[in-house]
Amino acid sequence: MVRKAIIEVEVEKTEEAKTLHKALTPEAKSAPTSKTKAKIYASKQKIKIIIETDTTSSLRAALNSYLSWVSSILKTLKRLE
Repeated sequence: MVRKAIIEVEVEKTEEAKTLHKALTPEAKSAPTSKTKAKIYASKQKIKIIIETDTTSSLRAALNSYLSWVSSILKTLKRLE
């Protein structure tokens, strides 16, 4: 059974969405296990992350990772302003 989560993050600027997309795409392409697949989409001021896994624990771990990365990236961008 496939577990799936969709994260949508709306940001203030289009450039922030582009930066998030650019920073997260390599993570999605090189997942640590074959159990987890992620896709990253960006449009204007929104980024969408779709995560699919085989187990609930893998989904939880992937969600924690992606949410942490998004938070860190956005905090860094704010400090750079």
